[in-house]
Amino acid sequence: MSIYKDLDDDVNKLLDETNDIDKLLIVWNEINEAKKLSEKTDERIKTKVKTYLKERQWEDYKDKNTKIHVKLGLFEKKTIDKEELKKLLSESQIAQITRITSYERLSILTQEHRERLNKIVRKKNR
Repeated sequence: MSIYKDLDDDVNKLLDETNDIDKLLIVWNEINEAKKLSEKTDERIKTKVKTYLKERQWEDYKDKNTKIHVKLGLFEKKTIDKEELKKLLSESQIAQITRITSYERLSILTQEHRERLNKIVRKKNR
């Protein structure tokens, strides 16, 4: 029923049958582009749903067919200003509360990412 079922089957077949990194990166790039498009669509749908709820002054809604429940609420997010914290604490105190975690991560840099990174580096060098 999912629109991604055929794509998933094709990708699984490719993963099982190939050892060619170039083919894998091509497929990764296509999936990444689809993911970006999907995220944009997701945001547009969420905006439309929020607008719908606000216009009707509803806090929540539950679809009887799909059993999907949406709720509109206010949330708070607290963050710590690290610069201010560094001013208040000594180096040894900062060392006591700092936790370092090591992990392995794969980074894939596309041409689009490279261009965006170059723009950031140019701005910092000015």
